[in-house]
Amino acid sequence: MRDFLEATNSFDKERTELFLTDSFMFYKNDSLNKSEYLASMDSLRNVDSRAILLKIQDLDSIVKTEEKKCDIFDSLLEVTPNVVLKKTYRFSDNKLKSVTVDTVLYYNEHYKSLNDEWTPFAFYVENQYGKQEKEDFFRNAKKYLADYASLSISERKENRTYANLQGVYVSKDCPLFSALVFRGKKTVSYYFSFIRIPIATSYEIDENLVKIKGDGADLLFAIKDSKTLIGEGMVEGTFIKQE
Repeated sequence: MRDFLEATNSFDKERTELFLTDSFMFYKNDSLNKSEYLASMDSLRNVDSRAILLKIQDLDSIVKTEEKKCDIFDSLLEVTPNVVLKKTYRFSDNKLKSVTVDTVLYYNEHYKSLNDEWTPFAFYVENQYGKQEKEDFFRNAKKYLADYASLSISERKENRTYANLQGVYVSKDCPLFSALVFRGKKTVSYYFSFIRIPIATSYEIDENLVKIKGDGADLLFAIKDSKTLIGEGMVEGTFIKQE
């Protein structure tokens, strides 16, 4: 059992295969046969995904475990808590017949933490390297994460502020603007309340203020939280981020 985990954590497909019956199946949300399971180890290698054994219970031909799942995203993005998988291993003639994930612990808490950290990370990658195909993104994940982790605290904070600002904000009480749309670190489009044609301009963030370049003076919006902007002066009103 421990030798099998050592092989999978090393992403050694040849050694892992020695532990599996020809009819081996892996059951989680989807089921994987032997060849599919071994092929999936390549994607796990890209993100350095490993299992840390927490508990083990040996019941003859069945072994039950609790394993903490860790990968490079959890580590470098400081995602907590880690997911814990409760698994059942079934054996036949000293080889693994199946592995079933019975329960996933801390999934919701982990997902929320990952999502909170993923948004600024994904924004950083797109801003630095352009839009990425999914396959290319995960192939280069270690480099992107290392670059992101090397940012100073102030740089990470600034990046997070820009990342959280992205999207569409709608106001029902601003006399001038009905909506704002932020795209990237420089571009914003605004819609007048009386005309549904977007006008693109630039913006910058200064502490908790968003300054949108107008025809004359800058238009100021205070960042109340990650989903709310408060317009000042001629753009007074509340702008709510749309999901």
